[in-house]
Amino acid sequence: MKSVPVAFAVRALLWLPPSFVLWYVLAPWHASIAAAFARVWLALLAPGLVVAVERTGATLDFVTTLRFEPVAGHEAVLVPQAGALIYTYGLALLIALMMAARARWWKILAGAALLLPFQGWGLALDLLAQVGIGLGPDVALQAGIADWRREAIALGYQLGSVILPSLMPVMAWAILCRPFIEELVQREPGMARPAPG
Repeated sequence: MKSVPVAFAVRALLWLPPSFVLWYVLAPWHASIAAAFARVWLALLAPGLVVAVERTGATLDFVTTLRFEPVAGHEAVLVPQAGALIYTYGLALLIALMMAARARWWKILAGAALLLPFQGWGLALDLLAQVGIGLGPDVALQAGIADWRREAIALGYQLGSVILPSLMPVMAWAILCRPFIEELVQREPGMARPAPG
């Protein structure tokens, strides 16, 4: 007989492929919503840097106030791009965990909403990393990004691109499905807590 955690893990793995398909289909619209949260973060971290965000599929173009001369005598506006798929794939993980836990639809929507500020963080820090680090010291100077801010941006970028996309879906699932997790632990022999006293 399969143990309860193993059965849950198998269900979660089986839900992963359809969850990723759904996420990929919804990615362009999801990118627009995550971009709105990125603009909030950018307004706090680098006010006045971004004037608009344009979307092509799941790719976001950040129209900045930064100017450069690609050819002598011709001025252009810097428009860095960020791929939203890198920061939003956690939605697929969340859906798979929620479906494996047989969560109600409103919990899935609540979990997706909980992920948005963190996905926006990743997108915002992607742009700041490009401007403050990747595009050279002249662009960073024009953006007003000093040495200590470059270090903070590098740390925030790592957090937003490596840790948060996979950690936050699990955290959201654990918060919204706590009764399921407690039942899972209690039903598994050897994992139940000893009675008090």
